[in-house]
Amino acid sequence: MIGFMDYIVHAFGTSTDWNPDNSYSSLTATSDALLTFQTPSTLSLHVSSLSTPNFASSYTLSTLGHIDGSISYLYSSVPLGHVPSEAPTIPLKYLTPGYRDIRLPVAFVPGQKKGLPKFLSEDGRKPILLHATLDLPPPSVLTALYARRISPKTLLSVSIYSKSASTPVTNSGPPPASVLAHIQHDAGQYSVEGLGSTDNGLLGVRGLWNFGLSPPKTPVISPSIAPPSSRVAGATDGFTEFLSPELGSPPQADALTAYQNRLASKPSLLSAGAEFYYSPLTHVIGLSTGLRFTTLTPHITPSEPLPQPTPSPNKPLAGTSAAILSTASHTLLTPSNIPHSSFPYTMTLTLTPLTGSISSTYSVRPTSALSLSSRFDFNFYSWESRYVVGGELWRPRRRRNSSSSAPFRDLESDATATGSNNETNADPIQWARTLTKDWFSPAERSLKETRIEREEENVLNFRVDDSWNVKALWTGRVKSLLVEVGVSVSPVSGAAAGGFRTSGTSAGTGSGKKGASYDGGGVKKWTGKVGVGIVYST
Repeated sequence: MIGFMDYIVHAFGTSTDWNPDNSYSSLTATSDALLTFQTPSTLSLHVSSLSTPNFASSYTLSTLGHIDGSISYLYSSVPLGHVPSEAPTIPLKYLTPGYRDIRLPVAFVPGQKKGLPKFLSEDGRKPILLHATLDLPPPSVLTALYARRISPKTLLSVSIYSKSASTPVTNSGPPPASVLAHIQHDAGQYSVEGLGSTDNGLLGVRGLWNFGLSPPKTPVISPSIAPPSSRVAGATDGFTEFLSPELGSPPQADALTAYQNRLASKPSLLSAGAEFYYSPLTHVIGLSTGLRFTTLTPHITPSEPLPQPTPSPNKPLAGTSAAILSTASHTLLTPSNIPHSSFPYTMTLTLTPLTGSISSTYSVRPTSALSLSSRFDFNFYSWESRYVVGGELWRPRRRRNSSSSAPFRDLESDATATGSNNETNADPIQWARTLTKDWFSPAERSLKETRIEREEENVLNFRVDDSWNVKALWTGRVKSLLVEVGVSVSPVSGAAAGGFRTSGTSAGTGSGKKGASYDGGGVKKWTGKVGVGIVYST
């Protein structure tokens, strides 16, 4: 489960219409969420609050042999009052990222100003995010983040890391403080990232290219250079070329509509990317490349309505036939008519040539409540391999007759009240339900059912690798609290077991158990950790 501050940072990006999926760093986000989740190893308590639409705070207290904690503050120039911040109202899918439905990156079309109002703040300023976290126990660690949307397609972020040092810092050790600058440019069809760090002077660049998302090549005709025959008196300058009946729809409008329809019916997306790092101080070079193929969720992108001139008696509106055809095309373009796969899946392939490592993943969601993923790693130089499988299982609340069939319940209650004298099997508060059944509208009752379902849902994450390292994480709600319980179990060889010959309880960090699976020359033991995390937010 991600932290409350990470949830607010993600909400900031969503509110400013930023697409986090169109990045090379998110190439394996689906498999990472299903296979590399973290399990708590201590008892921790998180208290968070979105006190104002622009300010949030979070406090953490945990026990790990000794008591430690952290304090976090966040400021956003974009109001986030619409974001659910109370623990019972936050959808659990926002806090436990599992299988990700990739958001289709739409290329920026010249002349289309649809994203600008959402990008800018209400006062016209560019969005800014400030976030800082201080880990209290020594050594204290301070992390800070500054993010700013420079343009609708560019995001700049600066991260600061500082660690208090009780001893003098040597040249061989890591620096106590570092600054990382990161700039991202998302053009829809491609994205480019550049970063620079003061830690060893590291410089890097990333790039991602999406196939099949090229924008329409028809140029947008400016009203100032449009021919006089295409202008109509009384029409607005932005839609002059649309209102000429003899010319029909302009070519740029047809190209834009065809482009939107092509994106709406696109069943899959193929992306390729690479990254390169270089440190001029240590002369360290890093290089990797990867591919991603994923199915897309059926989505209908409605076209903008055509402007209509002032109607005249006994004369059809100009552009009426075009509007009817446009509406008909979107009506026929339903998800059932789109040739999508029967279930969503994502495949990735990444290669690191310098180290000889190759990794392939396959993630699939066969049902709405189950997601599975696997990853295979292989090294050409050492011939070592590793295999990991895992998944997540959503457990919605059990349907009850009293909540799933309200109309039938009302009919049965009336019959019971009038024609039955045996009330032993009747609902003891059915008389109250009968009196209050007309107090709420169907929409209000449906909203209540949705809230109850959200409060009672929970998810189970699990993973196991070829070395029999097992992890399991349960996340759900208990009253007004968000609770996660994690268990990790792994085998320990005889040398690492420290000479234990009988089963016993391990002493150390967290709570663990060791049990001998077999005795003899090679003693194999098991060690594990159990942790509980409790989250309360308001």
